[in-house]
Amino acid sequence: MSISNNYAIKRIRDAFSEKLWKERQKIQTFIWSDRYQFLSEIGRGSQSKIFLVRHRQLGEYRAVKCISKNTDTSWQIREAKLLNHLKHPRIPIVYDVEEDENFYYIIEEYVEGESLEALMLQSSFLTQSFIYETIWEISEVLSYLHHIAPVPVIYQDLKAEHVILGKKGVKLIDFGIATYLNETGCRFQNYGTPEYTAPEKRELAKINVGTDIYSLGKLLGQLVLAGNEKSLSLLCISQKATHPMESQRYHSIEEFQKALRRAKENMQSEKNPVNQKHLLKTIIVAGSRPGTGVTHIAVSLTQYLNSHHVPAVYEEKNPSNDMRKTVKSGKHFAECNGLYRRGDFLGLPLYGEGVEISVKEESVSVKDWGNNLERAREEKGDLFLLVAGSREWERDSAKTSVNSLSEEIDLILISNYGDKRQARQYAKEFCKPVYCFPLDKDPFKAGKEKDRFFGMLLQREGGDDYKRNTYKNRWHCREHKGERHNPFGRIFGKLRIIWTFGKKRIY
Repeated sequence: MSISNNYAIKRIRDAFSEKLWKERQKIQTFIWSDRYQFLSEIGRGSQSKIFLVRHRQLGEYRAVKCISKNTDTSWQIREAKLLNHLKHPRIPIVYDVEEDENFYYIIEEYVEGESLEALMLQSSFLTQSFIYETIWEISEVLSYLHHIAPVPVIYQDLKAEHVILGKKGVKLIDFGIATYLNETGCRFQNYGTPEYTAPEKRELAKINVGTDIYSLGKLLGQLVLAGNEKSLSLLCISQKATHPMESQRYHSIEEFQKALRRAKENMQSEKNPVNQKHLLKTIIVAGSRPGTGVTHIAVSLTQYLNSHHVPAVYEEKNPSNDMRKTVKSGKHFAECNGLYRRGDFLGLPLYGEGVEISVKEESVSVKDWGNNLERAREEKGDLFLLVAGSREWERDSAKTSVNSLSEEIDLILISNYGDKRQARQYAKEFCKPVYCFPLDKDPFKAGKEKDRFFGMLLQREGGDDYKRNTYKNRWHCREHKGERHNPFGRIFGKLRIIWTFGKKRIY
């Protein structure tokens, strides 16, 4: 590239930076300098920009919507006035509306979280209990809107994109086309998302409480179909709420909620592995020494359980802070309610004392204790996985750890790095089954070898309930390879293992 081209690019960059600086200075001179600290731009639309700021005295984060007066601002000011009239914990707060010569400024509560639309892409997290709780919280917001005195409010634009799941639960955003019931001359009666819009609203521009109930039923149906469990009770509610004939639907949000409560009772009695109590509730993973791959195996196990529709959460119990380092180094994590998600993985970093993060009761806890065997020994768990390295300098620590723990704990020994030869030696020396974890590059991704490994381990060690409910008709055991189709192979496999190792087996 020539010198002249470099000079031209520098001039363009300088001009662009100067334009942004001047624009920011205009805004700062009015509102930022005294009360708020400007942080960043977090969004923009065709007629507005949204900035993240921090209140200087209170230290609270807030969102400021900056709207140019050169555009039609009436509908956005109307939305701000409507929100200012609404007082509900699941509706964003509008703190103030100000203006200068060029802009209107709407100061709102900063809603941090993930949209339900984004979460729907991960079916392993859409359990029946999650769907029920989410729809119930949304119905509470609609019930509040429908009973506001003296005139109820119809939200009109319910869809997954407008539902945010944050640390404080569900938040309903974007009240741009919300309207008061029987409001005349309101052009917003013709607006909405066609997929969620009731037939009478599309054809006659008629809105009432049934408009929101129809949209809620549509959202419920989408969640059930996107999830890993298909609840007939919830689907029936969705079908009635979205009936083409208005008279055949629920007549109020309270009637919808009664049906939802009955569905919850039915779901508890349905035969479903997630609704039944797992024998496995807590899995402890610890290492005989540092660097044996405890975190890698714990993360892989969490990913495997979630991908097989068993809700699981990785919990960092050691002070290494490896999880936060991984989150900072990568761009594929989403934060929700203090938990970090990537694909089928869901993890809880070590926050320290005084910080409480809620985890769903039905989730299996995979606790990573690193090489802190003393603390891991005190933890009560259903499975205790001891990870040992296969290198020469790691063998003594493995022997010491097994001898110190095996008298008190029925531990499961895992030999890492895919070294089957060393795993066989461990099996002979300790007279117990040893599982050989395969070589693996990425703990967040599924693989045939890893799936076979965890399937075999959980089928053998997870208990009768876990085998029956979760791994029925699956064959992962290496010594029974080909058992379903070849009885001679099964007999040969058993004889080979007995001949080679006696009762000391390697998996």
